[in-house]
Amino acid sequence: MNSTAPGSALRQQHIRQFKTIIGDEYVLTDEEYLQQYGHDETENLCYPPEVVLRPCTAKEISEILKICNAENIPVTPRGAGTGLSGGALPHLGGVLLSTERMNKILCIDEQNLQVITEPGVITEVLQEAVKARGLFYPPDPASKGSCFIGGNIAENSGGPKAVKYGVVKDYVLNLEIVLPNGEIIWTGANVLKNATGYNLTQLIIGSEGTLAVVTKIVLRLIPLPKYDLLMLAPFQSLEKACEAVSAIFRAGFTPSALELIEIDALKIVSATTGDSSIPLLAGTEAHLIVEVDGNHLETLMTEMESISEVLTGYDCGEIYFADNEQQKNTLWRLLCRKA
Repeated sequence: MNSTAPGSALRQQHIRQFKTIIGDEYVLTDEEYLQQYGHDETENLCYPPEVVLRPCTAKEISEILKICNAENIPVTPRGAGTGLSGGALPHLGGVLLSTERMNKILCIDEQNLQVITEPGVITEVLQEAVKARGLFYPPDPASKGSCFIGGNIAENSGGPKAVKYGVVKDYVLNLEIVLPNGEIIWTGANVLKNATGYNLTQLIIGSEGTLAVVTKIVLRLIPLPKYDLLMLAPFQSLEKACEAVSAIFRAGFTPSALELIEIDALKIVSATTGDSSIPLLAGTEAHLIVEVDGNHLETLMTEMESISEVLTGYDCGEIYFADNEQQKNTLWRLLCRKA
């Protein structure tokens, strides 16, 4: 077993301690598990840890970190493992700390437009849960159907809606975290304005698990827009498509989502999925997907017409307007899928 390899700080006594804290079944040492948790989506890199721990409470994590801190055992926090920057790679060995069992939405506060969640909740699951209450959590990374909200905190994730709504850091009010020495603290307060002390909340966001382990998250929500419209515009030139993006904003419009995809990427995705919903026309180098949202349908339709007029000045081909929710979902699935 790797955990007793020469030179390792991890010993059998530590394994026994971990089992006492979280239970035998949540301490994984089999080679199959070590390989599975040794990689994320960062290229083909794999760094198997010496042990995988799957706690379910902040107190359990605190006890684990106290041991690791005292014994100088490396710890790598992990969410769903969908990251592309290596944040969940246990390249120093030691403990891989998985948050997958911490997967509960604890409270949706409709009156104060907030949600309190554990880090192992899938982003899209959280979005759908608040949507059912008429509320909206905008950050939408491409892997939202599988990534964890805790991983989004670690990476400060964004997505196509960042152009209007910003990224994860713009929605985090407060965090419960466990420090490397095992101390459990809250970083801020559950209010929009909190000018007391250092802004520890924003320090933790984007730190990729290097400063603390996030165990609870308080997010601000906004009312769900009643309508959204989407269109797809093909361009004969990638440069013109990029120029069109700037032109949209300079004309005074702020789409709720905006994404550009090169034709080669679309060909790969279409071939992989077998979906031909988007015609791959000769001479097309790129597509631009534009979405607007709001509470007044007529205003949105006028806005889309105006944006389409802007696009025609940049060698734009025939624009496709999604007529229903299924067509919108198909476009997003194809254009934002990770090839």
